[in-house]
Amino acid sequence: MGIFSFFKKSKENKGNLEPESKWKVEFNGTTIKTTNYDGIESSIEISGIHQIIIETNDSGPWGTDVWWRILSKNGILSVPGGATGESEMLGNFQRFPNFNNGQLIKAMSSTENAEFIVWKNK
Repeated sequence: MGIFSFFKKSKENKGNLEPESKWKVEFNGTTIKTTNYDGIESSIEISGIHQIIIETNDSGPWGTDVWWRILSKNGILSVPGGATGESEMLGNFQRFPNFNNGQLIKAMSSTENAEFIVWKNK
């Protein structure tokens, strides 16, 4: 279950997944790969990441109100909060030197349109 979870499994919707959990993110050691709602895959090399931003918005609880933006020399990888594999992704990011958990906490508490830089390559 993601950091911001609203659509939880219940007895009424038993077996239905949260919409964001249909998006997948995976670390394989050298790359991060995402698979979106439509099955389209994107990936970037971990070594090319230069900044990680958490973007929040005021669309919750009906919309996806948290997005991870992973900026690399090859583009941007976007991952919604609540994606399958998000917890593992966060655990890997928290191993990056100087990952800013304070900014992570602020982002997870935000209900406004904002950006939080949680890691930047120096």
